[in-house]
Amino acid sequence: MSARDEVLSKVANALGRKASGTPITLADQPPEVTRRLQAVHRHTLPGVADDLLESLTHAMESVAMSVVRLQSMSDVVKAVEWYLESENVDAGALGDVTVAPALATLDWPDYYACGKATGVEKVSITPCLAAVAETGSVVTVSHQATPATLNFLPETHIVVLRESQVTRHVDDVFPLLRDLDILPRAVNFITGPSRTADIEQTLEIGAHGPRRMHVLLLAGE
Repeated sequence: MSARDEVLSKVANALGRKASGTPITLADQPPEVTRRLQAVHRHTLPGVADDLLESLTHAMESVAMSVVRLQSMSDVVKAVEWYLESENVDAGALGDVTVAPALATLDWPDYYACGKATGVEKVSITPCLAAVAETGSVVTVSHQATPATLNFLPETHIVVLRESQVTRHVDDVFPLLRDLDILPRAVNFITGPSRTADIEQTLEIGAHGPRRMHVLLLAGE
């Protein structure tokens, strides 16, 4: 027996596992090991005010994200147009704006594209999985209906978020991921516009992602 096999055999014996080379399944585990694997362990969490929406808005604005409250999904298209006009974003030509397929059913202007980012558009509009009141982060997952490229290539990223998607802590996002039918290839926690201060501690916005992030917060489920 090699030194490696000897060490692994001792570990297996200590855990009550079979010493043979057959694969170990959860059914082979001692009950206490199974309970530990299935239990959700919660670490000490930072305090977050009871009003999650107020906490989220404050956290987002502190990292240079803007937030607008809306009453329904039918208000989204007008809210997008108002925001782009207020920020003087010239996005009136074909290909300037790309919408995630998950939001394709809204009544967008004809010149808005739908799909993944091409790298030439100025604006992207996407939904998200959740938002975290603790940090102000928006959580996105990769999928055919929500291409990850839309989160990073355009200079302006607009996110559609429902109040029911707001979580208190970062830890609360992971149960949502486990409940998905298919685990996404990429999960991104996005906390404000892209920035870096690597060179002479001078803050540069939009270094490797959007220069602007705007959140449309919808009431209800």
